Amino acid sequence: MPGEQDYYSLLGVSRDATPDELRSAYRKAAMKYHPDKNVSEGDTELFVQINKAYEILADPEKRAAYDAQLAEMAVEQAQFRCRVIQSRRTILELDEPQVHYILIDIEPRADIAEVRPPINLSIIIDRSTSMRGPRLDQVRAAAISILRSLQPSDSASIVAFSDRAEIIVSPDQARDMSVARARLSLLTAGGGTEIGQGLKAGLAELERNLARQGVNHLVLLTDGRTYGDEEECLAMASQAARQGITINGVGIGSDWSDRFLDELASRTGGNVVFLDSPTAITGLLRKLFDDLTKVVASRIQLAGQFAQQVDLRSAFKLLPEPMPVDDEFPANLGHLPRDGKIRVLLETVVHPLGDVEELTIGRFEILGDVLGPQAEEIRLPLHVRIPVSQEPDPDPPPDDILSALGAVALYRMQEKARHEAELGQAGQAARRLENLATQLLASGERELAKAALNEAERLVHSRRISAEGEKMLKYGTRALLLPAKAGPGS
Repeated sequence: MPGEQDYYSLLGVSRDATPDELRSAYRKAAMKYHPDKNVSEGDTELFVQINKAYEILADPEKRAAYDAQLAEMAVEQAQFRCRVIQSRRTILELDEPQVHYILIDIEPRADIAEVRPPINLSIIIDRSTSMRGPRLDQVRAAAISILRSLQPSDSASIVAFSDRAEIIVSPDQARDMSVARARLSLLTAGGGTEIGQGLKAGLAELERNLARQGVNHLVLLTDGRTYGDEEECLAMASQAARQGITINGVGIGSDWSDRFLDELASRTGGNVVFLDSPTAITGLLRKLFDDLTKVVASRIQLAGQFAQQVDLRSAFKLLPEPMPVDDEFPANLGHLPRDGKIRVLLETVVHPLGDVEELTIGRFEILGDVLGPQAEEIRLPLHVRIPVSQEPDPDPPPDDILSALGAVALYRMQEKARHEAELGQAGQAARRLENLATQLLASGERELAKAALNEAERLVHSRRISAEGEKMLKYGTRALLLPAKAGPGS
């Protein structure tokens, strides 16, 4: 087994260093610590270790064995675990493409320390004219509820935006409830919706207090569409992801762009919530903040690459909140809860295979930071393999796979119906929604089934799906991906 000293670190190179990089690093280290040039205590032993490191890493077979041992040690020592479930135990040796599904579960170790992480939070509030009245009143009350829950190690800010942004409550002001309440009472609605202004200001507040040992999170509440700055917003989301900031979107009513908010949030590993009534805002923000206090690891990513014969068709995060995942790696997966897991469903296409007994579907890494006073970066190797056979696997796919695929199928049905309606294929879209309603009824989802039938009828008469119906069906079927629902129609 490898010693306590990491040979790559000893030579000062990355684990994917080329032979030339290894050779160059070895020469520099050997010259620096050669006994003929150094008499400092410990230099001779270090020189011996450097030679041993290069001897191992310069030999392809020895390096492969050493890498495998490092991987085993990483799995044993990691503060979270990874489990892979595949749709089949073997894959057929076919001369045509075939679909293969992979579930990846990421869970904390049972004995991981229960530490409440510091929370660095920014709440970005749309204050445009359409937010006037109950919507802004509810948002104001929800913000005050969150500020009351802050601990000394936390940092929070509240930003309001229309066609410009304003810091309503700074992190310093958030620590004085009388000041924060007074400033929030002055929050009024007016103007248009330019989400980029709010994002820029909110992210700037978060960047001042970025903490690797804690959770860095932005919540965007809006009831409208932004125009002209979408690409700028998405670029800011990508930069936020690189800094370890996660973005959640909250859409109120029906006049906001769900596709835009979905892409914005998914780039950072966050999620989007649809609220048809502003009265639910306080409860939603309360739950979101409580969930942040229970995060044990943040900035979770799935990195790596698929084999040449394998293409990724889609990726969907099922837990802790259902959300499509960007199909470019590394994929950001957000926060890992103490009492839950991150579950990702990968849909792959396996192209014709050669004469092989086993296929390495991909070589991946799960990356993330375990939170707490001694923040620790984790790199958990994950190599997904499957035997190749000339006989089909006689067993059905595992229940977890079947359950996930059934729920994803309902979600995709409404997506296809929406796309068909946009293409002017109203009749086909209506029939698809009627089929969706039938399956929803069979699952006990009466309210969603009713919404699907209403939209099917609307398509027949107006050839369009309503904005409210689009969101109700999209986020309603997406919620079906969660296990253990409260009951029929919930």
